[in-house]
Amino acid sequence: MTSIRRIVMIAPHFEEYAFLLARALARDAAVLLVVDTGRLDADYADRSRPAAPGVTLRHCRFGAAELPGLALAIARFRPQVLHWQEPSGLVKAVMAAVTVTLAGPFCRTALTIHDAVPHSGRDARVAARLAPVRRFTRARVQRLFVHGPSCATQYLQEYLPAPHRDARLRLTEHGTILSGAPVPPPAEFRVLMFGRMEAYKGLDVLLAAWRQLAARGVPAALELAGSGPELDRLGADFAALPGVTVTPGYISSAQVIDKIGAADALVLPYHSATQSGVLAAAMGNGRFAVASRVGGIPDTIQHGVNGLLVEPGDADGLAEALAGLAADADLRRQLQAGARRTAEERLDWQQIAQRMLADY
Repeated sequence: MTSIRRIVMIAPHFEEYAFLLARALARDAAVLLVVDTGRLDADYADRSRPAAPGVTLRHCRFGAAELPGLALAIARFRPQVLHWQEPSGLVKAVMAAVTVTLAGPFCRTALTIHDAVPHSGRDARVAARLAPVRRFTRARVQRLFVHGPSCATQYLQEYLPAPHRDARLRLTEHGTILSGAPVPPPAEFRVLMFGRMEAYKGLDVLLAAWRQLAARGVPAALELAGSGPELDRLGADFAALPGVTVTPGYISSAQVIDKIGAADALVLPYHSATQSGVLAAAMGNGRFAVASRVGGIPDTIQHGVNGLLVEPGDADGLAEALAGLAADADLRRQLQAGARRTAEERLDWQQIAQRMLADY
């Protein structure tokens, strides 16, 4: 671990994630973080960005014309590790493949795979076009990082023949993001769902569950904040139900933090999943989640300790879980305390960085 002194981290997406990881790694190594600084600034609009001594930012919009300059910047920095956050988009994927190939003889190479198997819908169509380039890059790096055992299993089943083994594979956690100052939970039971509303997010399940709560007169409030085809399709149905607020459109990072603080919990009724940045954001703000038992979500949520798990597609089970929480403030406080402990321990960036340094 102590032998790693110079790291290039390249993040064409996941800007806050990459910045916080680079910041933690920089306690032990000099880090050059290649990122679209405009997008990073937008992530921290209306909130202060923490200081990151030891991190040098290099702006890149990841256009094809920038590849020679990027390769030169890597060479000049002389890293011991070149670490990409796996890109989406053909030009970015090609840039990763080229730089990993060029750097491979001179330094260690690593790749964080955020979605071992693409989400259904638009993500799957994009991933299908990128599959050959992604396979090329994944095959050439010396370390592959994935978020938890479930994501590792998904990767192995998708990319390797039986028996499923890859000695390069390492587990890491999705550290907390969008963390704000601690605030007390609301007096009434209130849940939030935010982000990009695609079919795999399970809004149809949440709608069926909330209709049950409304019919039973359960005192609860729900906010849906974000955009996407499922919110376009179902937003009016949600808005017609008691206690529901629909906030369509772009939601800034500062607004997301405020909305998480105004809720007791987040709800993630997903049909499928890999890891979840939404879950990391919830726990980073001392809030638990009621979520489907899919993908990497059960790797983070311990049922009854730092959240509740329900079976995917089970509207009755989701309604029962939400009704139980609405009636039990002590359980809500217990789960919030468990979420805070998870954020301070497993999802702490410094601990994540120390394990990653050892795994390089």
